[in-house]
Amino acid sequence: MITTIKSGNTNCYILSNETMESYILVDAGTIQDKNFIDKLKATGKLSKIGLLILTHGHYDHVGYASFLHENFNIPIAMHHKDSDKVSCGSMDFPPAKGFLSNIIRNLTIRDNQTATYPRFEPDIVLNSSLQIEGFPEIEILYLPGHTQGSICVIFENNLLAGDLVMNMFLPSITWFAEDFSLVRESIHSIYETSFVRIYPGHGNSFPSGLLKKLL
Repeated sequence: MITTIKSGNTNCYILSNETMESYILVDAGTIQDKNFIDKLKATGKLSKIGLLILTHGHYDHVGYASFLHENFNIPIAMHHKDSDKVSCGSMDFPPAKGFLSNIIRNLTIRDNQTATYPRFEPDIVLNSSLQIEGFPEIEILYLPGHTQGSICVIFENNLLAGDLVMNMFLPSITWFAEDFSLVRESIHSIYETSFVRIYPGHGNSFPSGLLKKLL
């Protein structure tokens, strides 16, 4: 089962099923969302979350990582190429592609030059090995482009895509990326995989067959 928790316009997901001893939270919202922990509690699943996976190190996906670790003893996993982002507790906004996304980026930068959040260090640093002991229900894919350390999670044949793709109006590649050519390479590497659905970091889930149309 995939349970969606909205934090601002960011999607976070709880992964659970009847056989799992501990559940998995994918991404940790934005610190500007003062109700995020209450939203987690409202699912009735917070006490069973035994792992937090961060798809990448941007402020709107890692905001409550430190709080969850300190207050609920939830270990944090992320790719080593993004670990430097979270150790400093701030980020610069990545480049945008397209008229609307550039407007959004410029307005955001005007209001806040860097987005800050409580800094932390991940407990599980993923590198050449993308396996996490004790959680055989998931597979982690290294799919860089949005950031150099972006990862995605496969659960019950669904792809938790982070910001590799979006679905704000229609499914699309991410509007913001450190390397757009790498984003396309990452999508190309998985578009023939028969996922049931794609769950993006922003917007509604969509059928995996639409991935081919994004390239």
